Parts: sequence; structure tokens; C-alpha cells
Amino acid sequence: MSQLAQCIIRKHDIGKRAIFIVDGLFDEQFIRMVQHFMSRLQYALSGYDTPQTKHLLHWNHEFDLENLPSIPLIPELVSRTVAVSTELFSSSRLQLQRMHCNAQNYGDMQNVHTDLTPGVTALYFANPLWETDWMGETIFYNDDNEPLYVVIPKPGRLLIFTGDIMHRGGVPSRQCLEPRLSVAFKFVIESGPAVG
Repeated sequence: MSQLAQCIIRKHDIGKRAIFIVDGLFDEQFIRMVQHFMSRLQYALSGYDTPQTKHLLHWNHEFDLENLPSIPLIPELVSRTVAVSTELFSSSRLQLQRMHCNAQNYGDMQNVHTDLTPGVTALYFANPLWETDWMGETIFYNDDNEPLYVVIPKPGRLLIFTGDIMHRGGVPSRQCLEPRLSVAFKFVIESGPAVG
């Protein structure tokens, strides 16, 4: 049975590139457990958006895909995210290349960028509560660098999109007293058609 059968899915396009918003894949208890785990990781001030903005670092935790934490929670998060991403981009052969968690705080700086090309990015929003006034939306831009779509970091939401879409991660407002946690899954598109 498809992982997507229980989900609410919205799709937006920028040209021929897709953005999928997936809600309902994870229940409230799972979301709370993932946040509990992610909030206790060791973060390094090592993330940046583009080579030109390497001096504007943000907090990041890199996962070793060959040695993921042994608790069942994380392999389940990875498994569901990979399954849904693969199903939504079924015409491509996706290979998970990188997984990291971003922790953005009020006052941080995020820059417009693209991800792997050719590739697909999946963002899992890990906060179990998110108020509208906390802001922190992910912003997507069209080819004229105009903001076109904005997606709030709703708890447990998966945001899956073509990696070459210009976008910017959101920074929380002053009213938000905790970091905005997002787990990024970066897939490379391998040559040749998908098998299956």
C-alpha cells in the first residue's frame, strides 16, 4: 500500500519543476519523538547556503548515512521520506546522498539558493508546534527571482521539490523562543529511467 494513501498532498509547479506539500504522513506522537531526538543532537555552526555566503553560517547536524542512529525512529523517518519522495518523483531514479538537520533561530540569516542539480530535496519539519506568527516559511522563487510560493513549517510536514528551484529557508520571528528544526534529505537523480 502506498505511503501516500493517508496523506493530504498539494502540488505547485514552477515551469516544469514540481513542489509537493505532504501532510498526514506522521502522527503526533512520532512528530514529538523526532523533535525530542533532534533537539538533543550536537549542532555545529557549519551550514551555509551558497559558496558566496560561506561567511553567514547556521547551525547544522550532519548525519552519516552509513551509520544512522540505531533507535528505530530515525530509520523510520528516512524510510518513509525516501518512499514518498520516490513515489512522487517516480520518473526519476533518486539516490539519497545527504541528510542533515538545520536549527534556525531568530536573528539567523538564510540566503536564496538551489540544491543538488539534477536532484530532489525533501524537508521534514520537526517542531511539534508552530504558530503562524512565528514565521519561518520556506519561500520559493520563479525564474525572475520573484517570490511565488510560501510554505509554513507545519509540524510533521514533508516539503519535496526539484533541487534546482530557487528557494530560501525561513528564519523564526522574535516571538519564537525555540529553533526551527528542519531535516533535509538531498537526493541526486541518477541517469537512466526509474525501475519499478
